[in-house]
Amino acid sequence: MRKSLIIYLFLILAASGPLSLYVQAAAATSIPRMSGSPKIDGVLDYPFWEKEGLKIEGFLQFSPVEKGTPSQKTEAYIGFDRQNLYIAFRCYDTDPQKIRASVTKRDNIMEDDWVLVFLDTYNEKRRAFTFIINPLGIPLDGIRIEEGGNDDIDGSWDTVFQSEGRVDEEGYTVEMAIPFKSIRFPDEEEKVWGVTLARTVARTGEIIIWPEMSRDKPGLLTQAQEMMIYGEVEKGKNFELMPFATSLKTKGEHMNVEPGINFKWGISSDLTLDMTLNPDFSQIEADAPQIDVNRRFALFYPEKRPFFLEGMEIFRFPEIQIVYTRRIIDPIAGAKVSGKIGRYTYSLFSAYDMNPSESLWDVSDGGVGSDAQALFNIFRLKADVFKESYIGFALTDKELTGGSYNRLVGVDGQLKFGDRFFVNFQANAARTKYGEQESGFVPALYGNMGYYSKYWGGGLIGTAIHPDFVAASGFVNRVDYRHLIGHTYFSIYPEKRFMTQIRFRANGGQRYNYHSSVLQDQWVELGANLRFTEFSQMNVEVRRSMERYGGIDFNKTGLELSAQSNLIGWLPFGFVLATGDSVFYDPDDPFLGYSNVYGLFLTLKPSTRLRIGTEFTKQTFWEEWGGEEIYDYNVLRNRITYQLTRTLSVRAIVDYNHFSQALYGSFLFSYVYRPGTVFFFGVDNDVFRNDLGNYVSDNYSVFVKFSYWHRM
Repeated sequence: MRKSLIIYLFLILAASGPLSLYVQAAAATSIPRMSGSPKIDGVLDYPFWEKEGLKIEGFLQFSPVEKGTPSQKTEAYIGFDRQNLYIAFRCYDTDPQKIRASVTKRDNIMEDDWVLVFLDTYNEKRRAFTFIINPLGIPLDGIRIEEGGNDDIDGSWDTVFQSEGRVDEEGYTVEMAIPFKSIRFPDEEEKVWGVTLARTVARTGEIIIWPEMSRDKPGLLTQAQEMMIYGEVEKGKNFELMPFATSLKTKGEHMNVEPGINFKWGISSDLTLDMTLNPDFSQIEADAPQIDVNRRFALFYPEKRPFFLEGMEIFRFPEIQIVYTRRIIDPIAGAKVSGKIGRYTYSLFSAYDMNPSESLWDVSDGGVGSDAQALFNIFRLKADVFKESYIGFALTDKELTGGSYNRLVGVDGQLKFGDRFFVNFQANAARTKYGEQESGFVPALYGNMGYYSKYWGGGLIGTAIHPDFVAASGFVNRVDYRHLIGHTYFSIYPEKRFMTQIRFRANGGQRYNYHSSVLQDQWVELGANLRFTEFSQMNVEVRRSMERYGGIDFNKTGLELSAQSNLIGWLPFGFVLATGDSVFYDPDDPFLGYSNVYGLFLTLKPSTRLRIGTEFTKQTFWEEWGGEEIYDYNVLRNRITYQLTRTLSVRAIVDYNHFSQALYGSFLFSYVYRPGTVFFFGVDNDVFRNDLGNYVSDNYSVFVKFSYWHRM
């Protein structure tokens, strides 16, 4: 197998080489070094925190009234010692009985009251470690990402830290200790971080934040308070071992036991080596069912496997997703090096796949690939340039036994001008050899120019992908087109308790074949978003479009209505309704029919420990409005979880697919002491309806999984 150019580029890169304080957002402020360590039990020891910590007040509303006076008072404290960064919150509440706090599993607290910490440890204004804690101390951790005109929290990142919370007669308190070994930051004596603190009052949808922030500037990290940590802290040079074992018994097969091990070496505070042998990529929960009939393109399913999730935020791209690790179906080993040197962030990972697939349809359908094996090498480099901007570079290489390969090189970036103008771009070229067929380097291009303000914004988006372009390590489910899209929005802010924002939006575009002027699609969309609170909203959208399929132009009109709400604490819910013209994708005889799609999800919370969730999706397709029914597709997922303690839970799932007459059942017992130290025991069973109308078991499995995360 040929050596990858990625390896050589990585080698080149590696060679280059005691007073109480009160703060309101100002210039960079020093975080005090504590002489002792607070006890993390959720009970604020005020003499200690007042004497040793930096007290932060001056929290303001972010919603519903920007920079308004909060309905509830909030105070915070921050300090550090050699091992940890310490943060505490005192969240006053005039009606403590209405505080929402669930005993639930980690990362499942967004419907509760909570406090939040963003730590932009490189002061990039684009990425930040995120820690969210509910009033009972149950955590959610992730990575906040603000790039490409979008912002969200990637909750797949997990790390080791302590958190505890207590509800009392004044409200609630939260304490946390974040080990420096658990996060990455510049290896410097004087460390300047961007820090944001926030709190929500769930029953009113209120967001309270520090420092003060404005919606007139895109993103929160750009407005964070710069804070300084001076002096030596415990960083890197730590080893982590995670031995694990899985045991699986399926119908007609003997019990199979698979041991393995993960190894992590924190070479420094900003350089990490991850390795895995016989990796455990078993999933404790099946992918949520989706409607998979009459689809023109492959479905996308998110990655869930721990090794690939670690540090994958660097592999996000403006639009064309050239890295999609679920293409690596059955890896036997993997290794990853990632870190940051100065303004350069980089990552290189390799994995050897014993059963790769060249089809996204195989991946999305849960199928397996060919008998060949494949070596994946993927390299990513991002350089910080100017203010809040970056230029990125990527190489992906998939080499199959037998001489086939796919190699891709790409450049991308975000350029921000002032607070409101930005340009995102991506340029890729791929070369593929499969069997006797081989292509030269062919392009896939993307550009986005936009303007953003609190009240108005808009922009232009262009994409062009060559018909022979293949991203065998990514997710590109449509090629052979070029399109141009224009979009705009206008916002109104009533700043009422249950009406915070009204946004009107419009976009339109046309898509042509890559090499010709044959029009493939054109559309105009008009929509409105009613945001009642930050977490309760309604959307309505009308679309008029033309879609070309099988050489026929189909003119379509559609309407979509969706909403979500958590105003009722014991019953958060949401729904979607889409109705209108739809194409039946028969390759021999396509036609324009009529479709209704319904979706409903809700969670019933009879107690703080019990959750009963239901997700229902239905699509009905008719030959025409009021005509013959072509199909009626229904999928239902019921999920019941009971949290015995913070670490122990039991869960049952039942999925039913009415279209295929299939039933899936799953029971799971979980003990999660902390990320990586877990024990799972589960039973799965697949049932289908036979020709006699009886339900019979198709397959079952019993599995046990154990892993232990040991940090030295």
